[in-house]
Amino acid sequence: MAENFFFTNASGQRVNSTEFAKSLLATAAEPFDAELANRIRAEGNWRKNYQHYFYAVGRIEFADRNAGFEISRSGLDQLGSLLVNQHGQSLNGLAKAGFAAKALVRSIRIKGEGVPQRLWAESNDSLSAVANTWHERGLAEADVVNAFEFLEQNPELPIASDLLVALAGNAELSATRDWLSLGGRVAVIARPNQRAWRELIEFARTTAGELLIPVSSTRHFSSDSTDEQIAEAAGLNFVDEIEQTASWLHDLSRLDSRLVLASYAYVGGSKQIIAQAAQDALIAVACENLAKAKVALSWLATPLDIVNAEPALAEKQFAAYAIRSAVEKARDGFWSLFGQLKAAAAETVVDGAEPFAIFDASSVRQGSSYLLAKHSEKWRALVAARQGHLTSFTVAPPAKTRSVLRVKILEKTYRGLWRFGVEPFSASATSRAMALILLRNLHDPKSPAAPQNNAKSPLAMVSATAIHGGVWRLGYHPESIWVPATVLGWFAKKTRL
Repeated sequence: MAENFFFTNASGQRVNSTEFAKSLLATAAEPFDAELANRIRAEGNWRKNYQHYFYAVGRIEFADRNAGFEISRSGLDQLGSLLVNQHGQSLNGLAKAGFAAKALVRSIRIKGEGVPQRLWAESNDSLSAVANTWHERGLAEADVVNAFEFLEQNPELPIASDLLVALAGNAELSATRDWLSLGGRVAVIARPNQRAWRELIEFARTTAGELLIPVSSTRHFSSDSTDEQIAEAAGLNFVDEIEQTASWLHDLSRLDSRLVLASYAYVGGSKQIIAQAAQDALIAVACENLAKAKVALSWLATPLDIVNAEPALAEKQFAAYAIRSAVEKARDGFWSLFGQLKAAAAETVVDGAEPFAIFDASSVRQGSSYLLAKHSEKWRALVAARQGHLTSFTVAPPAKTRSVLRVKILEKTYRGLWRFGVEPFSASATSRAMALILLRNLHDPKSPAAPQNNAKSPLAMVSATAIHGGVWRLGYHPESIWVPATVLGWFAKKTRL
């Protein structure tokens, strides 16, 4: 994925990902803080200092809603127009051309024969009990309780009335399997991978849901093909085949269903920017061409971003640091000799459209490309909310996915995080929780995602329903816990949660 696209500047010259990110962020911020823009352009050690600049921009975004909208729109425009293929065609241009094209993709439908699962299959606890436990333990924000209570009170929501369009829908944390198991309908956009598609087809047949599979018109397929043959032909690489993907989106939009465009791609490195830009180009072309009632948007957001949330969150961080035990203070004193376990540094801003707390929860271990890609999801959420779309921006906790656990040092880090108040969730609990919050957001008029609410309070939209696993409640600066957690996790005998 993303092998055939290149970063360019406004003059059309190829640049590396660092220069691309610096220019994009500086150009977006310049109308509101020219000095900041100049510092970004002049920065000589971007990989060390990039977090400071994202923080400064993130502060502007929520202190002034108009500035936040314009910064977001500028960043997104650059993201989609300055990433080009070898022919000089941009992701935005290709998505628009594909949306206007016809007959580029065929749809295969797999209808399951199972019965719907109950909403929470992880334990026998009620939904409200699960959410209350998370909230009381500091792993989730208060609106998660409202979300799960709404689902508990409305167990027969019409999940099949919407079509979930899952970008990177074969990803481990995507809602694809949860949506199918609950009786929903899912159109999966994922690259060709015969084994992955075969496993998904087999799973779909056991559920109460319906799976829609894209097959490019250039691939051989017949109506009497076996599941094995379908799996061999299935799939779209939504980056390199963005035109075909956009065309399929247009075809799907002709159905009676509302399309729920959900982004799940994770690639790593600078390719993450390109994958996110492709997702965003597809979202943009759908929002531009379809009625608002026909499109809802969803993201699996990260807690490791520049966080904007209610002011009380800063107070909770400071309180958590103040109530440390004597043993913890002694431990922290030792680690402070190495620059670790620094006190929380949340800032409360009161001179904006509404008071908010802001703090940097990003991790240098994930890199500047990851932060740009994930922060741009928030940009699209802010723009879409202003434009009147239902926007489900849901923060997911650190999750014990296969890709994490097979990296030994990350597995050790996850073992030690609980000592500082962070508890990673299992992959299955994470994907199901995110799917349930999306289901609530699609049907609850009181949800922060609802159009009548998200434009009034974009702050609530991006933070109120977060399940952050404790990252946002730390008494420490989040960046300063990873090394101690790794060392302590190395000697841990078992994981938690």
